[in-house]
Amino acid sequence: MHLAGHKVDIGALIFGAILLLVGGYYLLVNTFGFELPELDWDQIWPIALIALGLAVLARAVASRTGSDQS
Repeated sequence: MHLAGHKVDIGALIFGAILLLVGGYYLLVNTFGFELPELDWDQIWPIALIALGLAVLARAVASRTGSDQS
C-alpha cells in the first residue's frame, strides 16, 4: 500500500494500532480512573494474531498481483 508516495507496512500499522489501543485503555483506567470493562487477554491475543496474519497475507497477495510495486 502506498500513502503519499511512501510504502506503508500494514502489519506494522496494525501492530501499532493495537499497542495504542491497549496503552490508551490502561491510561484511562489507571491514570484517569475510568471504569472500563476489564480486558480479557485470553480473547485479545488471538484477535491480534489473526489481524497481523491477515495483514501479512494481504501484503503478499498485493505484491504478487503487482499492485505493490514502486
